[in-house]
Amino acid sequence: MIWDKVKGCKTEKGERMKVKILIILLLFLVISCSYSDYKVLTYNDDLNDFTNCYFFQRCVKDSINEDLIIYLDGASYNSTLGVKGSIFPWKSFSFAYQLQKKLPNNFDLLVPEKMGIKAGEDFSEDSLKLNCTTLKNRVKSAVISIDDFLNNNIYKNIYLIGYSEGGMILPRVYNNLKSKNKISKLVNLSGGGYSYYRLIKHYYNEKGWDTLRVDSAYKEILNNPNSLSKYYMGHPYKQWIDFMKYNPSIEYKDINIPILILHGVIDENATVESARYLKREIDNWGKANVTYLELENMNHNYNNDFTVVINIITDWLSN
Repeated sequence: MIWDKVKGCKTEKGERMKVKILIILLLFLVISCSYSDYKVLTYNDDLNDFTNCYFFQRCVKDSINEDLIIYLDGASYNSTLGVKGSIFPWKSFSFAYQLQKKLPNNFDLLVPEKMGIKAGEDFSEDSLKLNCTTLKNRVKSAVISIDDFLNNNIYKNIYLIGYSEGGMILPRVYNNLKSKNKISKLVNLSGGGYSYYRLIKHYYNEKGWDTLRVDSAYKEILNNPNSLSKYYMGHPYKQWIDFMKYNPSIEYKDINIPILILHGVIDENATVESARYLKREIDNWGKANVTYLELENMNHNYNNDFTVVINIITDWLSN
């Protein structure tokens, strides 16, 4: 009798352990599941560089949809799609994954890649490839791929969305497009209007730190503008040099299409004050085509609840 109880206990524990392992494996498979099928479009630039973009044709028909969303990803040292895994298909995803998964099926999706980077590539250990994350190259690669794609594909409505650093470069990308007259609306998602210099100074001020340290670092960056070996806050000087002085808000002055500015109130990566500043600047120019929304109790990643964000964006685009 005692042995039966012990044996039964062991069996129960063993079964529970098997169930736990199965659940963990299933969760890992869900997390590691791949993107839906996408086309990789490659464009040559000059002699050595090339730029990719990824096209998700989400309509079940053979023909493309009437609506296209173009997504500019935030700052990272990996592909705009995320990082591919060695065992499972994907190790991490970007916001592009949420878009291609949760967008209504009437939207096709185009995701420009950083220049010279392959789908799913992690280049954080390759100092030479960090050059692709400079302001100049981020804008250039996006403009090349978007213009070439729109020259060969016709849509009724085309929308340009930028998230985080993608939101910062959003207006400059738009202003540099040869095909910008085809873009219907812009969405600045967690990008705001501050330069990185002003953003970092605001962050230091909020923390009660000495803001003169930011000025000192900026001076050092100005003295070594092309360095890929000297770092500030985890990023090479060459990446900082143009972003430090780049003021996204100025880029909106001559933009006359509807704009949605969306920002989380408790965003610590890019303070909501940056978005409020952008709204004030746009208001000062007398523009009436701007929708401004702050999401209470949401951070830079919107508490990883991108369903809410996608619903807000698609409702605004469709109205």
